Amino acid sequence: MRELKGSCVCRAVEYTVPDAMKYAGCCHCSECRRFSGSAFSAFGGVPMQALRVTRGEQSLSRYAKSEHTVLVFCRHCGSSLYAEKPLRSMIHLRLGSLLDAPSLRPQFHSFVASKAPWYDIDDGLPQFEQGRPAPSSS
Repeated sequence: MRELKGSCVCRAVEYTVPDAMKYAGCCHCSECRRFSGSAFSAFGGVPMQALRVTRGEQSLSRYAKSEHTVLVFCRHCGSSLYAEKPLRSMIHLRLGSLLDAPSLRPQFHSFVASKAPWYDIDDGLPQFEQGRPAPSSS
């Protein structure tokens, strides 16, 4: 299976992950907008054990936003790399931190009820007012 490489801006942290995301989307919640500094955060869901930090584990900082989400970023340059979802054993990898293009493109928009009023979603993907329904276990 093809591996994707990613890193932070300063390259203190580098990682690999198989090109096998379970889902991908764009989150428009106010917290993702603030953390990304953009209209939304594009992410891909991978099992926690699939992510392998190949450089700079000691450069990672974590912020426990809630019991559901731990934000992980480079302590040197501040790059947002991923969010740990410990109750689901998943990682929401920030697609912008990838050096390689994943084969799975964003499939939906979530939390559009709180999207930035200055941003129009016009790509035709499904939109969910809150979080999207949980993916099937199949």
